[in-house]
Amino acid sequence: MRNESDPCPCGSGEVYKACCEPYHDGRLPENALKLMRSRYAAYALNLPKYLIQTTHPASPQFHSDIGRWAAMIADFCRHTQFTKLEVLSFQEQGSFAVVTFTAHLTQNKQDASFTERSYFEKIKGKWLYRSGLLADGHAPHLITTGQIKVLPLAYYGDPILRKVAEPITAFNDDLRTLVDEMIETMDAYDGVGLAAPQVHHSVQVFVIRVLKEEEGKVVPKGIKVMINPVIADPSAENWKIPEACLSIPTFQGEVERPQEITVEYSDVEGNRIQERISGWEARIVQHENDHLNGVLFIDRLSEEEKKAIKPSLEQLRKRIHESLQM
Repeated sequence: MRNESDPCPCGSGEVYKACCEPYHDGRLPENALKLMRSRYAAYALNLPKYLIQTTHPASPQFHSDIGRWAAMIADFCRHTQFTKLEVLSFQEQGSFAVVTFTAHLTQNKQDASFTERSYFEKIKGKWLYRSGLLADGHAPHLITTGQIKVLPLAYYGDPILRKVAEPITAFNDDLRTLVDEMIETMDAYDGVGLAAPQVHHSVQVFVIRVLKEEEGKVVPKGIKVMINPVIADPSAENWKIPEACLSIPTFQGEVERPQEITVEYSDVEGNRIQERISGWEARIVQHENDHLNGVLFIDRLSEEEKKAIKPSLEQLRKRIHESLQM
């Protein structure tokens, strides 16, 4: 039990009763910053129910087993000391917001502080936590400035994901704006690729984060934009590893694809480029190119795997689309 005069764990300087307690009791936070503060306080006070209720239904943190999810949160809270919350920046635009903060924590008497750039989305007038990019310790490089360019995602069950996208015919400022927004959206959701249909634009363009293996680790090596791509000459050698998709959150499945392909595409200026690519880059390009043809990675699973995940996919579709319906 907390006394009425106890300070709020969120670090606002106010007493808990006048600060975050009303939100924990059902009041809707007026903006994403207040939601973020109230979520930090909920972690400090071990309130799993509030954290679950304020998580976006498409968040990668969402668990269909609510009881197990609550137990995981409670266990984390019990073994963590929440020392201080330091808000570094806050931006809000329409139904999206970004809050960057450093959470000063200790676990087993060891510093466990981290900085997070958190993304929030408003659904039916209610702000929800969507996802976050993290770095250890105090990491001000995660602070964002300027206009928020994050676009709403299309999720499993949205008809646009099953359409064949139209070719790009105009290489203009509108296209460059869309590409910039797609890159920021991909990064906001910590993805390695994003196709235009996934952000409700049925046109033939996708962006990828190029990944390379170095010293046994997969590391990012820049971004490529591919417009009106054509894939040819797949290698006879295939490889099969798990894939996931921002439009089908929390799911993954092993997909077999050619190790090497040739891809011809246009850049944002309209220049035609042809490359022979392999490994991770080839896999990501094939995955995103599938989106331009209305194909999802789950379509490439075995019949046995498709049958096994069908009930869970239907639960996902229902959970997300019932939440998003206005």
